Amino acid sequence: MALELLPIDRISRNDRSLFQETYFKNHQPAVITDFCHDWPAYTNWSFQNLKKRAGHLTVDLYNNKPADPDKSSMFVDERMNFGEYLDLIASNRHVELRIFLFNIFKHIPELKNDILKPDLIDGFMMNLPFMFYGGAGSVVHMHYDIDLSHVFLTQFVGRKRVVLFAPEYTPLLYRLPYSVVTYTNVNHPDYEKYPGLQYVKGYECTLDYGETIYIPSGYWHYMEYIDGGYALALRVLNESWMKRLEGAWNLLGEMKIDNFMKKYFTRQWFEYKNRKAFENADAAMRGLRRPEKLQV
Repeated sequence: MALELLPIDRISRNDRSLFQETYFKNHQPAVITDFCHDWPAYTNWSFQNLKKRAGHLTVDLYNNKPADPDKSSMFVDERMNFGEYLDLIASNRHVELRIFLFNIFKHIPELKNDILKPDLIDGFMMNLPFMFYGGAGSVVHMHYDIDLSHVFLTQFVGRKRVVLFAPEYTPLLYRLPYSVVTYTNVNHPDYEKYPGLQYVKGYECTLDYGETIYIPSGYWHYMEYIDGGYALALRVLNESWMKRLEGAWNLLGEMKIDNFMKKYFTRQWFEYKNRKAFENADAAMRGLRRPEKLQV
């Protein structure tokens, strides 16, 4: 039995007040269908254009395997010339290699001129844009963003399947403590091993060329590249200072503790985190009087 996934609402960027009051204020995901349609990037960012401007760079690549318990999630699987990589994913063959958190603008600053500051809400961090690339069949395993920012992910080439879960489901998704990951499988949930998944409901959409998904702070997300392509992420800081501090602690405290323990106490640390994940899920299930309490 598959997880219950609801469709994500689709709106126009012209619905500014609707977005702010219904979606942003309530941390409700939405697909904005025309978020970037007036950007030069909307028409300029083809495979050929990016190869011409940045094809000489060398990039780090990551495969579809989940991160090993004893390794950082930033562990590089392969390196390749960026132009060759673009040719590879443009072929639309099954290529389980992706790039994430790639600051191409550091190398080609003029590319920033192709991005216009959105007026949907205030607070976009235009100095921290990141691009993500993937071949057809590559996946982004389920996680949430460690700094707890809001993310606006715009698809420029290819289609991408996106699955989201609200942060209140975190214990039922068997989140490993001191991390932002889970080893539960979105497409083939094992309800016998992970019974908490029976109480989980999420959202799902297919993101197409020129569409943007608003991923609220703390939302779990899983993504599949249906076609080879790439996307741009813009971030907005959480409006809550407590959440900003929590995000800072995640980065400066928990992540450092986790990396230290993985390095020196690898197996014991993973077994501890795994045990705590199941204990937290069991406690969450005991606290449920009825499944309806956890509806999205």
